[in-house]
Amino acid sequence: MSHEVSLAVWDLPSPVVAGRRAKLKVGVSCPDGCDLSGTAVDIYNETGERVGAKTLGSTPWTATTALYWAEIDLVALDREGDMSLRIHASPASPHADATSVVTIGVSRPPEHRVTLHLIDKTSGGPVAGVELRLGRFRTTSNDLGIACVEVPNGAYEVGTWKNGYEIGSKTVVIDADTTIQLEMTAARETEQPYWM
Repeated sequence: MSHEVSLAVWDLPSPVVAGRRAKLKVGVSCPDGCDLSGTAVDIYNETGERVGAKTLGSTPWTATTALYWAEIDLVALDREGDMSLRIHASPASPHADATSVVTIGVSRPPEHRVTLHLIDKTSGGPVAGVELRLGRFRTTSNDLGIACVEVPNGAYEVGTWKNGYEIGSKTVVIDADTTIQLEMTAARETEQPYWM
């Protein structure tokens, strides 16, 4: 009887920059804890061309007992937009093959550095840990409330999210290196009725 396996994909940058190589991690595990080291993993683009391949290593991922993994280099992707990658693992018998499809964003090469300063609107102090999105590009503010990201020319919707703060959104046009200050407003607590 065949053992079903699980396939996981992580650490893929978002977006991938057109014309540049990227890396991702792929792991395969068997619920019975079988050794899957040496399993071949192939990655194909939408036209069926193989854009990455590797065999899984002999050591399971940290804090797991049987997630065998590899970091795989991808051939540079050549067009901007969304692209699907089919990831296929072929473990030895008695294991079944596993396939996963991931969609990634591919962007033009960055031209400008955007520095974002996140400030609490009430206190004026920095806000750390704010998740930011500029179009396809993502980053998080550091302990000083600063985040940096490199993007191509264009108009972007800057979105902010942090638990305890209102979700923010602002449209900006980036045509040079830029610094943007964003004020974060604490979310109002909703009144909770007390039951006695």
